[in-house]
Amino acid sequence: MEQDEKETKDDSRESKKQKKIKTKDFKEKKEQKHKVKKDKKVKGNKKTKDEKYNNDKNSEKVKKRKKKVIIIILICLIILIIAVISFFVYKMLSRKFKDVTLELGIEELKVQDFVTDESFAKDAKFLTDISTIDLKQIGTYEIELQYKDEKQKVKLTISDTTAPTVEFQDLEKYIDYQINPEDFIKSKSDLSEMTVSLASPVQISDYGTYDVTVNVKDKYDNLTSKTCKLDITWVKENYVLEYGTTLTKDMLLYNPEKDSNTISDEDMNTINSSVPGEYDIKSSLDGKEKNIHIIIQDTTPPTLELKEVTIYDDESVDTKDPFIVSAEDASGEVTTTLKTQIDNSIVGTQDVVIEAVDKYGNKTEQTTKLNRIKDTEGPVFSGVSNLSVSKNASIDYYSGVTARDAKEGKKDFTVNSSSVDTSKAGTYYAVYTSSDSKGNTTTYKRKVTVKHDSTDVASLVKEISAQCGNGVEEIRDFVRKKITYGHSYGDGDPVWYGFTNWTGNCYVHALCFQALLRDKGYETQLIWTTDKSHYWNIVKINGSWKHMDSTPDRNHRKISIMNDEQRLSTLSGRTWDRSAWPTAN
Repeated sequence: MEQDEKETKDDSRESKKQKKIKTKDFKEKKEQKHKVKKDKKVKGNKKTKDEKYNNDKNSEKVKKRKKKVIIIILICLIILIIAVISFFVYKMLSRKFKDVTLELGIEELKVQDFVTDESFAKDAKFLTDISTIDLKQIGTYEIELQYKDEKQKVKLTISDTTAPTVEFQDLEKYIDYQINPEDFIKSKSDLSEMTVSLASPVQISDYGTYDVTVNVKDKYDNLTSKTCKLDITWVKENYVLEYGTTLTKDMLLYNPEKDSNTISDEDMNTINSSVPGEYDIKSSLDGKEKNIHIIIQDTTPPTLELKEVTIYDDESVDTKDPFIVSAEDASGEVTTTLKTQIDNSIVGTQDVVIEAVDKYGNKTEQTTKLNRIKDTEGPVFSGVSNLSVSKNASIDYYSGVTARDAKEGKKDFTVNSSSVDTSKAGTYYAVYTSSDSKGNTTTYKRKVTVKHDSTDVASLVKEISAQCGNGVEEIRDFVRKKITYGHSYGDGDPVWYGFTNWTGNCYVHALCFQALLRDKGYETQLIWTTDKSHYWNIVKINGSWKHMDSTPDRNHRKISIMNDEQRLSTLSGRTWDRSAWPTAN
């Protein structure tokens, strides 16, 4: 029991001890927290002070930086103002134009050539008339220009420092050749006159090669020079022969009459029988031998002749043959090719290209046309010239007449002559008709003239006479008004001509007037001037002969019914044979 009490006491002590320790720990933790808060507060106060200091410091820096920027901007503005002022001062005070040297050959003068600064060109102009300056001649000219209100004189110098442009060539010549420096020049050009000369004399003494220096100098001593080769020979050492051309000694020798025997006939025959290629033959003269290199070439394309082809829309062409007239070449071998894909569905015209190639690849290309057309044309008549027959004649309308269709050839035809009345004089038409298989029909009217006879003329005069009055002046005026003046004499039958065509000259008028007068019972005669330049009538009126003129001309209307003296006054100096006609009183 004591033991238990002892343990209980020990436990109680232990418990108090632990309680004391916990209380101590709590106080220490509390003090520690307080210390932390205090430290934080102190640090916070310190941080606030530092930040404030730093902010003040930064603010000062910003102010200084702003000040520097403002100073820099001011400096830049000052520099810019100075630059602008300097530029305008430069513009105002600087020399605006300069002296200029230009090369001969310039086509035109420009203000830009003379300004010292491109910016001046816009407001600058010539005061000198530059059209008076010859740009094709060297020289120095004074030119006045103006920039705004400022005038200035400068010098223009035209100079020539460019040497002539020359294309030289080497020569092969015969032993008798006299050197001409111009022979060594293919072409030359310069803006001034040129002279051609030898740099030094060259003496030709034998066959061989000589150096010849040729100078080309212009008017202003600009020089172009070259040393050319002169080969003195009797024969051309290189010759190009077109295949198909016959080679002759004249083509190879410079003096064929003298040196013809230097080349063998056998060699010439060999070359002329050779195909394109390269060959060598020899030529010997006075112990010297020359090799002639001959190139036979075929550069000539074949000759190709084509023709246009026309077919109908129900036909087709698929080969080249219908288009080719001929294809020939010296090689004897020509291949032709149709280069076009023909479209046999197209109605209209299309180009057809055919190519011809010879044995050596030379080509010729020609273009022709294929015309595919619709068959819209009927047969064409031939032999249907105008017919002229006598009254009551029998007419063979088919004799000499054919109808032929372009596609189908000869076609049948019909003739409708029902309107032709051969019993009566007049003009009629027979109608010819022919059709092809597509129904294209051709109709042609053939003119048929049934000739009149004296009975027809008399009948026509009666018919016309019924339309006019009975007095001589009424009849005359009817003829004047109805029949217009023309130059025809009436084709051998003036009365019929006048009353059917209603035109004619004075001869037609006079005979028509006469026919009507006689139908009315008047006695009348045709009369004319001695030179037969005018015809009219004399009419017996109330027992006396009188002149009457039915031609519609003002001179003949002065007096209606005239005696001889009155008639004479209207003929402008002409007269008639008074012994041939009765006297008109």
